[in-house]
Amino acid sequence: MLGLVLNTPAHHHIHHASNNACRDKNFGGALIVFDRLFGTFAEAPTAEPLRYGLVGREPQPSRSLRIAIDGWLEILGRLWLARSWRERYAAAFGPPR
Repeated sequence: MLGLVLNTPAHHHIHHASNNACRDKNFGGALIVFDRLFGTFAEAPTAEPLRYGLVGREPQPSRSLRIAIDGWLEILGRLWLARSWRERYAAAFGPPR
């Protein structure tokens, strides 16, 4: 019953999962009711296990510094190649590719 309003550990696991069905879902910090209202709520997929990590990359635990800064390097690269202010804005604030 509380899971209808409050963010439970199961909801939070989905928020951190990298499955396509789970991306950009369950943003609620304490209240999951807003995700339900705005259509960003998701239950755990039943056909596949939850995967964690960055989208499009295989985990490499031996390269933890590279993992920590890789996203920032990708953003800087997209900013460097941007030709217009719109592309720069999308590179800095848009979704990951």
